[in-house]
Amino acid sequence: MAEHVLIAGGGVGGLTAALALGRAGHRVTLLERDVIDPPADAEAAFGIERSGAPQVHQTHGFLARLQVTLRDRFPDVLDALLAAGGTTMPMTSALGPPRPGDEDLKVIIVRRSTLEWVLRRAVLEQDHVEVRTGVGVAGLHRSGADAEGRPIVGGVVLDDGTVLEADAVVAATGRRGPIPAWLAAIGVAVEETEVESGLMYLTRWYHRPAEALPPDPKLGGDLRFVKFLAVPGDGDTLSVTLAVPTDDADLRRALSDPDRFDQACALLPGPDLFFGGGAAPLTPIGGVRPMAGLVNRLRRFTDAAEQPLVLGFHALGDAHTTTNPLYGRGCALAAVQACLLADAFAAHPGDPLARAAVYEAGNRREVEPWYESAVQMDRLGADPAGGGAFGGGGGDGGPGRALAAVFTAAATDPIIGRGIARFMNLLQTPAQLMADGELMTRIAEVVADPDAYPIPPRDGPGRRELLAALEPAA
Repeated sequence: MAEHVLIAGGGVGGLTAALALGRAGHRVTLLERDVIDPPADAEAAFGIERSGAPQVHQTHGFLARLQVTLRDRFPDVLDALLAAGGTTMPMTSALGPPRPGDEDLKVIIVRRSTLEWVLRRAVLEQDHVEVRTGVGVAGLHRSGADAEGRPIVGGVVLDDGTVLEADAVVAATGRRGPIPAWLAAIGVAVEETEVESGLMYLTRWYHRPAEALPPDPKLGGDLRFVKFLAVPGDGDTLSVTLAVPTDDADLRRALSDPDRFDQACALLPGPDLFFGGGAAPLTPIGGVRPMAGLVNRLRRFTDAAEQPLVLGFHALGDAHTTTNPLYGRGCALAAVQACLLADAFAAHPGDPLARAAVYEAGNRREVEPWYESAVQMDRLGADPAGGGAFGGGGGDGGPGRALAAVFTAAATDPIIGRGIARFMNLLQTPAQLMADGELMTRIAEVVADPDAYPIPPRDGPGRRELLAALEPAA
């Protein structure tokens, strides 16, 4: 049974949902607030400034779960992405001979703007799908209520007051979308839990020489006072993100200056391979781009009995569940949710109650564990092997030292390394890892003798040393 679905938001989640629902035969109208003229190529797509999605120009690492989702559900999109200059990078090159499942453990190296350009082209070529840009959504149109009094959403109200009717509305409006306010206006109160990450990002892009990359083209680290990541992209580009505590005004001020940002990159282990004295020169693309307001946030669209609070409305991506972008989970989870939603439509045609219940159950199973994990990882410092979570490099001999030993072993141990990689890439939840007997046995062996896995020294300058090096010359 084909239905008319309105999607608010044209980012990765909205585009993937439009593609999945359109290919299932539904009529889809995608509404995007930003004016986006179809770019001719990936470079033109990178040049588009999205006021509604400034995160497009932040560093993105696309996890293996996204690669698997595209491969299994949208293979033509993955092929087009690789043809546009994207590449896949295996996560098991240092983990010995190949093992079953290694084909899943590949991340995608590409700019987010290129990913969205490829997705948008696929959507525009799809029958039953209309894309309207420069159209903002002001709220939801309530068309009635069911026998239990649950509001039914029958469309949206545009910024100009026009009502667009539909059988269902999907909100893919990102982390800043006013979803609770939209629902409150039609009598729905959504429970929301939010935990601050305590970080902000500073990112700069560069064109790099078209030459061979270092052996590990994903270069990052954690010096406690700054986390950093350099990621090559398609089109011979490179982005570097420096994440600093929101309350470190001195460091934030220094790194916001483009010249001092580059100076810092030359002093950080990993990025220094691109910025050091022997490296070929990079050409900056614009200045330093800040991004603040990084949170973990969970919204529940069901009651205590796990029954939907509203019918005809679904949220996905950051509009539903937000995780600290440090872990790179957002785009992969949005694609997972788009597929969950399309599957719910297929399983329950014309039944908005059952569809909403199944979709939210899928989110509890496939998405919520990653919110909980992000909150826990933020509390631990996100870098067990580096010791940032445990003080003194995890050398206290307690649980912190044992966990640090496990992460140290993961760098080369074929069993632990694959287990950690599958977790970090959203292919197995913590509960699923705990059920892996081979993995748990190997971890127990490491924990029994943590001193056999000395923690690598933390390379790089201290905070005072870095700030002193960035001081303008007198």
